[in-house]
Amino acid sequence: MSKLEQLPPKSAKRGRTLIAALLTLPAVLGLLALAPAAAQGATGADHCVVNLVTDEVSCAATQAAAFAEDRAASAEVGVLADTVLITLYDRTNYDVAGGTRSFVATDYTCTAAYSPVEFSVDYLDAAGWNNRASSVHTYRSCDIKLWDSVTLSGASSTWIDNLANLDTIGWANRAGSYQIS
Repeated sequence: MSKLEQLPPKSAKRGRTLIAALLTLPAVLGLLALAPAAAQGATGADHCVVNLVTDEVSCAATQAAAFAEDRAASAEVGVLADTVLITLYDRTNYDVAGGTRSFVATDYTCTAAYSPVEFSVDYLDAAGWNNRASSVHTYRSCDIKLWDSVTLSGASSTWIDNLANLDTIGWANRAGSYQIS
């Protein structure tokens, strides 16, 4: 048998190998798409404190550790921002197991009026919290207004004081930005 007669079977075998590899590609890409989420879960740094005075974000494996990191970072720059204004929870009923995002300021109490707005957070997606909040706890006379999209656009909720289940008003896993007043 000549070498030319052997080429078609090898080419066919290479073609089958190529097809098999191409057929497994979607599964591999699917696993790679899940990898960042798995890596984030593995690190456990899903509790963050956003300092509204210094614009710094401190994250850790527990909520208490995130607050401790924020206090240490604040002390380094000489700004003590130890007053919690709001905490968003990934789960209902203020369950910290799914992750939290707290916003702190320096000895601050919100005014009773909704106008003027005292703080705005335009991009929850940058913080990994877009469409994630399932409950919210407010402190120091603060209320929160949630917005569907980033930059305070789209539909908005009513002003919320505390709510253990945002789904009761149709806002679970929906907020892209918010205001505090």
